[in-house]
Formats: sequence, structure tokens, C-alpha cells
Amino acid sequence: MEQFLLNLTFGISEIPRNKKQIFEELKSLNAIEVKQKSFKLKQEFTIGYIDVVESKNQKIYFLKPLKPSNRDYKILNRIHLCNKDLVIAKVKPQRNKDKRPKATLIKILKRENIKGIGILKNIKNNLRICNLKTGEILQIKASQKSLKTLPLHCLFEIDLTNLKILNLIGTLNDAKNDLSIALLTHNKNEIFSNEIIDFCKSFDSKIVPSYYPNRVDLSSLPFISIDPDDAKDFDDAIYFDGTYLYVAIADVSHYVALDSAIDKEALNRGFSIYFPNKVIPMLPDILSCNLCSLKENKNRLAFVWKIKINKKTMQITQSELFEAIIKVSKNYTYKQFNKILKQENKFHKLFKITSKIRKNRLQNGLDFQNNEIKLELDCNDEIASITKYQELDSNHLVEECMLLANKESAKMLENHSGIYRIHDEIDENNLKSLFNDISLLSKKENITFNKKLSQIENIKAIQSIAKKINLSHIIDKIIVTYLPRAQYSTNNKGHFALGFDAYLHFTSPIRRYSDLVVHRILKEIIQGNQKKINYLSKNLDAICARLNFLEKDIANIEFEFNDRKFARFYKVGDVVECIVTQTKDETKAKIIDSNARIFLNKKCQKFSIIKAEITSSDIETSRIEGKILI
Repeated sequence: MEQFLLNLTFGISEIPRNKKQIFEELKSLNAIEVKQKSFKLKQEFTIGYIDVVESKNQKIYFLKPLKPSNRDYKILNRIHLCNKDLVIAKVKPQRNKDKRPKATLIKILKRENIKGIGILKNIKNNLRICNLKTGEILQIKASQKSLKTLPLHCLFEIDLTNLKILNLIGTLNDAKNDLSIALLTHNKNEIFSNEIIDFCKSFDSKIVPSYYPNRVDLSSLPFISIDPDDAKDFDDAIYFDGTYLYVAIADVSHYVALDSAIDKEALNRGFSIYFPNKVIPMLPDILSCNLCSLKENKNRLAFVWKIKINKKTMQITQSELFEAIIKVSKNYTYKQFNKILKQENKFHKLFKITSKIRKNRLQNGLDFQNNEIKLELDCNDEIASITKYQELDSNHLVEECMLLANKESAKMLENHSGIYRIHDEIDENNLKSLFNDISLLSKKENITFNKKLSQIENIKAIQSIAKKINLSHIIDKIIVTYLPRAQYSTNNKGHFALGFDAYLHFTSPIRRYSDLVVHRILKEIIQGNQKKINYLSKNLDAICARLNFLEKDIANIEFEFNDRKFARFYKVGDVVECIVTQTKDETKAKIIDSNARIFLNKKCQKFSIIKAEITSSDIETSRIEGKILI
């Protein structure tokens, strides 16, 4: 339904048979207009997802439009809404453009969270099943006698539409249930349908080059992949012969046909979801970890960029994109390959080239210190260790190779429709606020906004001071929170942080749907099939809006999962070092060693670094509280 509604906000020429009922409902609300044989949602209406925000013990409802918009709408009329419900609302005329726009709810079109998690609690000496996410008591028919046979904090899978218990999950005390909590509260499904699995099994697992006469056979070239230690899906590989760089990407579009059952499921998921101990893939394991994965010593179908770089100017002088067959000679980890880079070989020469490209790139773009937090879980799914992963030379080599492929792909789309990865400039008021807030970290340094400098130069000035006072690891994270989110769009606006005029995602089609769409379009551009390009371009705005929503939703899922793990890990009495991140309403901070969120007992200066003692760590709410010591 979402896809159809998204298309309707941009305008469509015909109504699919299975969408006529919802279309007639919208017509009856007088929300549809007809222009030049096209049906479109009227401008005064908006369709989107509900975002529930709790502030000062009250719930505020916002509507996030399906159609890309700079601002969310505040819902005026009070009605029983749930987070991520899909609704139609009428926009209230706005006199003051600086104020948040408002809208009146017209109709709930779809309940997004049809399933949820219930938790058994003792409330005033009565056993009740409450919604774990909202705390609301669920009016489920269950006798006290039957509930008494179960332990407190027992977890249930609940059908929220008719308030029925579907399954008994286990207890909140068991950390192995955290994954189910994360997925069910966001209506995510781990399992693929039998139809999709059977379809995937129908593919021949053996790639014989003679069966693919239209592909370039590169299986004799010793491609390599370089990935994290725990990687299972290898979607990119590289080869360098001293003159040409080959960037090979898994050819997922060969297996996932447009509008097939597996394609629709991939769009529904949008992305793979990554947890510390598990991946919920966008595509079934048969494809993501086997047929599409560029495993060593296996022939695989690939989409390959062949790139020649001028070793003096570091500019691309020649590039070619084609379908191929490759065979990876070795699947390396970043750590393993980092040792190889220290030796004299072709890849050491490639690293010298990519290092110069990186240096040139960062003259117009930003570079953030990326000390990624990695959680290691034990056999009980509890946190065993928290480590900071520092990027290696091998990370930078791979990154630059992938950026080259992504940039060349964006150039190829120049005169065609496609999905770009865009990143807007930081708003000047936000930039000034950033300077004001960061100036609190060091009174000795002169941290002031300079109108004569570009936005990039101003941010780099902050980073330079951060390096001087040894706070880069903290200030870089602060800067990122002030930048707008990168998004998918059919309108190329460039990428501010990378400093690119045109950019897109091409290199990860196993785990990102946007890359799969780009592959399909690029293949037709190579073939010169304009009719097929036009067909593939029909719903791109709608796809972008869907992916932008899903990307944020998945980030929340991963965040909430880690939050609950942290609530299990930290104990009352633990003393932690924190940086204060929010002072409005409640004082919030991040524990520096883990990036875990903590709520503090009193106000203090924003971005101050303090020590706190943990006073409460609640697994049910995933809330850690502490009192300030220093």
C-alpha cells in the first residue's frame, strides 16, 4: 500500500486493480485531483507515518510525510494513534513559515505495528499484560489464574489489532530475547516466505563462463575482497594490474528480477539490519551469503568498473562499466590485508595512489575520526566486551576504491533518471549553534564562526582546534549531530560531506536496495535501451521516500537493541566518564567508552565532560540513570 500511496503523492496515470479500494476511500475524502489524465493527491493533503514523541510526561504526535519534506507536521486533533501508523491528514494553512506546520488527522490508512511485545507485570496486586514499548495496559482477555502460572516479566508476541496473544517469547531477564523485542516492536520479519526460498533454490549454483557469452571473463585475474572479521556477505572485490583498477560488485540484479516476489520483499526491507551477533539480511542467505557473495575460488557474476588513473593528476582518464565473471582468489580481513600493504607489491602501489586521491578529496570534503564501537556478545547474548575499532590503511584503500566506483556510476546517470545519495549543506544557523556549543569545551581556544570562510572551512577550523586540545574523538561526533542526514533522491544536489558534485550508492547491492535499482538502470544505459530506462524510472521518487523512511527506522532498531544490551551491562554503582549531549527538559549524556545513553540527575553545561555514578539500569525501559560526581 505504501508504494501506491507514495506514487499517488507524485501523480500516477492508472490505478492498479488491487489498489482501487483505497483509491476510492481517498476520493470519498475529496483528497484526489485529476490533472492531464493523471491522478494525484491534492496539495492540501499529506500522507505519512506517525512519530510519537514523549515530552514532559505527555505524548506529542507528528506526521512524517512520505513525500520528502524539510519539516514534520504536528497533529492537532487528539485520537488514539500508534507509532508509525500510516495516515492521511489535512494541512493547516501556515501564516508564520518559521513555526512548525500543523495538520488535522483525517483517517488512519494502515496500522504499521500490527504486532508488539507484551510484558507481564504486577500492578496493584493484579497481573496485567502491558505494551513493552509504551507501558500501556493491554486489555487482553486472560484470567488471573492462568497468568499466575507464568513468571513475572514474561514476554508475549501480541496481535495489536485484536489484542490476542500469538506466542510466548520467554522472559525479559533472558538476553537472548532482545532480538525478538527489537524486530517485533518495529514490525520486522526475519524469515522469508517459502515462495521466495524455493525461487532462490532454483538458481544454478555453478557459474560456467561459456554459459554467459555476453559477459567478460575475468576469472583468471586474482581479485581480492577486504572486509570486517565477521563478514559473511562479500559484495565487492578489487584487482589492480599496475595500470587499471578493477572494482567488481556482486551482480545481484541478475538474480533479483524487477517486480518479482523477492524484489518486492527486498524493497519492503530496504536494507540489511546489523546486530552485534546477527544480520537480518535484505536478501535470503542463499543469495546474500552464497550465490551473490564473492567467495574465494568461486566463479561469480559481477558488475565491474575498469578505471585508469593519471598518476600525476590523480584524475580518472578512462573508465568502462561492463558485466563480467570473476573469481576472488582470497577473502581478506582488514587486519590481514593491512600487513600486506606494508610489503612492496601492486597493492602497495595502489595504496599510494588512493592515499593521494584521498588527500585531494579531503580538500573539498570532511574527514571524521571513526572510532566505531563494537559490542562482543557471549554465549548468553550478554555484552562480553566493548571495543573501539580504529580504521586502518586497508579501510582507507577500500573506501577510496568504492568512492571512485560510486562517483563514476553517478556520472553515467547524468542524463538519465536515477537514485542519488545526497547530503545538503549544514544550515548556517545550525553551524553558528555548533560553534557556540563547542566553544564551551575549551575557553582557552578562540572557537568562533568566520563568515569569510566556507562551511567546509569553518568545520575544518573546529576540527583543527579539536586535534590541538586532543578532543577529536568527541568533537567529531558532536559535529555529525549538527549535520543534516544524507538521503536518497532523484534530484542530484551533490554530497556536502564528501565534497562531490554527484554521488550515489553502487557498491553494496546485497544489503542496500538503492544499489540494486542503480545496477538495473546502468545495465540498460549500457545497452542503450531508453524504453526500459523510462520504465525503470517510473517510481523512483516513491522508492527514495520509502528508503529514507526505512533507513531511519533501521537505525532506531539497532540503537534500541544496543540500548537494552547496555542496560543489562551497566550495574548500579559503576562510575563512568560521560559527555553531556542535551540539557533541555532532561539532562542526557553519552558514556564515552561505549556511546551508551545515560540520564543525569541535574543540569550541567552542554558538552561538558563529567564523571557519573550509575544509580539505575532498567532493562524494561532500556534506561540508564546516574548522578553527577564531577
